[in-house]
Amino acid sequence: MKQNITKRMALVIAAAAAISLAGCASAEPSVQTTAAASSDAEVSTPSESVSSAENDSVFPFTLVTQDEEEVTFTHVPERILSTNPNTGEQLMALGLGDKIIATCYNNAKLPQQWAAEYESKPVIAEKYPSLETVLDLNPDFIYGRSSAFGDRDSSIATHTKLQENGIMSLASIEGYKTGCDVEDVYQDFYNLGKIFQVEDRANEIVDGMKEKIASVEEKVSGLEEVSVFNFDSERDGGAYTPGNNFTSKLIRHAGGVNIFEDLEKTWNTVSWEAVVEANPDIIVINDYGDTTAQEKIDYLKTNEALAGVSAVQNENFLVITLPEVFASTRVADTIEKFAEAFHPEAFE
Repeated sequence: MKQNITKRMALVIAAAAAISLAGCASAEPSVQTTAAASSDAEVSTPSESVSSAENDSVFPFTLVTQDEEEVTFTHVPERILSTNPNTGEQLMALGLGDKIIATCYNNAKLPQQWAAEYESKPVIAEKYPSLETVLDLNPDFIYGRSSAFGDRDSSIATHTKLQENGIMSLASIEGYKTGCDVEDVYQDFYNLGKIFQVEDRANEIVDGMKEKIASVEEKVSGLEEVSVFNFDSERDGGAYTPGNNFTSKLIRHAGGVNIFEDLEKTWNTVSWEAVVEANPDIIVINDYGDTTAQEKIDYLKTNEALAGVSAVQNENFLVITLPEVFASTRVADTIEKFAEAFHPEAFE
């Protein structure tokens, strides 16, 4: 998927010109998404879901996204830049795949259901493109993780800067909200449903997730919690792992507890001594990037500091891809996957 930008620009321009403009079907600061006041725009709380049958003209309306930046939506977007696989998955699940004109930062694989469609889109950058590259593409909406937006050199631009250039944008709540839970992913879908006027489909997706999560929670109710260590990567002589973030909440819904969930930050580097002291029952491996899941498992098994850890001794590892623990349509599936690994007896 990773391709040189220069070699791809001709294809990007050609693909962009061929996109139909008529089709309508088809992570971390702690900031709660809220409504923003505007003299020219309708004030809308993210929890509102306005039916197009009741209101044929909901535009303009304003939402507040990460860093409390206000974004005013003036029309149904037609040309989308998806900056991350999991956010692209959300868009495709809503039937908006034909509006995606390009992607970037494809560091994780999507399931077969979505992979072919997403991989058919031009890739304009290995990570996040420059604002100049984006402007040449002429999108009217950018949707992605919070890391895609901001004034850092590694980001595209702030939401405000994009709006000044005629581009509407939104960051998935899960990427920037400390302590994010499943309700925040539901809100992503409600927001996208309103922006693209596909609220019925958004509600259908959310209702399906709610039903499956409730079923899983019922099966593991009353069972002893399993201690879980989520290993993302080795960093600075320790382990890079989630603290008070979405992964920890998914683990909780599945009848487990992240051994580092009490850490204030969403992501943290911890010592191997801290892992040994917690002695987790199972280790969840994040599979993405250039280091394979098996290489990460081999690293943990050969790390002398972890020789006495129960999960290592029992080789109790569970591999997940990043989109499985980011906001996506697979939130309920991930909780079920966790629960089956944590409490197999409940699924016999």
